Amino acid sequence: MPELTASALMEHHEAAKTLVGLLEGNGRFVAGEPRYKRDITAAREAAPDQTPTAVVFTCIDSRVTAESVFDCDFGQLLVVRTAGHVADRAAVGSLEFAAAELGVSLVVVLGHERCGAINAALHAVEDDTHDPRSDYLVEQLWQPASQALSETAEGLDAAPRALRLQVRRTVADLGRRENLEGVLVVGAVYDLDTGKVTLVDEG
Repeated sequence: MPELTASALMEHHEAAKTLVGLLEGNGRFVAGEPRYKRDITAAREAAPDQTPTAVVFTCIDSRVTAESVFDCDFGQLLVVRTAGHVADRAAVGSLEFAAAELGVSLVVVLGHERCGAINAALHAVEDDTHDPRSDYLVEQLWQPASQALSETAEGLDAAPRALRLQVRRTVADLGRRENLEGVLVVGAVYDLDTGKVTLVDEG
């Protein structure tokens, strides 16, 4: 996991334990040995109340199912989705609600390879055919797309760099939110081919 100072580890002890648990769940998922069936019996058992331990803020991509990726059962995980995990008002409000009303202390910003929203922004920047003021998603993803293109050698794919820049940007944005003070926010990337989740450092 990303390096944290001793004081930060103390402050985020429970959240850090939760993160380790999520990564262990991802290990089970990758190994094809999930612990939870998420069947109707589990749904009924979880129906009276919920005690989620984390929020995953991820993309709308149909191939990224957070509950499966982290092998979580009903009631264990909150999931917020926007294309390219763009932190709009509704998404941020949902995360703040999770922290204030449900006591969640961990947010995982989960990007994924071959993200359609990221690719759309990259094409827009490359072709200079979209006014960023007229397309909300392109506007929101313009900065990481533009930076990735400027930092990627000609002929190489800028998408992986743009994706990680967007993950870090989202983590930094959420980390500045007063209503998320005390919440551990970490970034990660999901590999569509292997199923593995890898944490993204802050650099």
